[in-house]
Amino acid sequence: MCGLSLDLVTKYNLHEGDEITQDEIDTLLFQEEKAKIRTYAFRLLAYRDRSSKEMQQRLIDKGFDKTLVHEIIVEFLADDTLNNERFARAFVHDYTHVKPRGNIFIQRELRKKGIPVEMIESILEHRDERNMIRDYLARKMSDVDVNDFKVRQKMVHRLLNQGFSSSLVYDIINAQQRNHEEF
Repeated sequence: MCGLSLDLVTKYNLHEGDEITQDEIDTLLFQEEKAKIRTYAFRLLAYRDRSSKEMQQRLIDKGFDKTLVHEIIVEFLADDTLNNERFARAFVHDYTHVKPRGNIFIQRELRKKGIPVEMIESILEHRDERNMIRDYLARKMSDVDVNDFKVRQKMVHRLLNQGFSSSLVYDIINAQQRNHEEF
């Protein structure tokens, strides 16, 4: 019985000296491997929620069998341990309130994590990028000369790198410059 978890020993009522068939050994080893995959997956989920694709890739990269990983992912989706919509909503929340990023960034990252485009668009439709950009500019440009071309260009580059659309960024920056010139 070397290498079996106490849970499996208890579940199959195994005792030292018991004789078991090769089929039983294979079943035990199969169950033990699945238990290891689950344990590692729960460790990953303790840190943060994951998409099913992201979890599958992490488990495969760790060296677990693809077939067993697939079975675990299916089980986790069935019992709502993994939920792609919940993951996507949390991702959007974090990149709206904690570390603001634009829709372009969010769409790209969520697609990499296997989230369907329709789901991404549905979640993003309630997001107000315009106010996020204004808030960012209010914080960063409060004590700088908005008429300075280099300062404006720096803000534009920073916002574009954060995944905001160029048309929206330029509209807001130009509007703020016009408003500032009126005073």
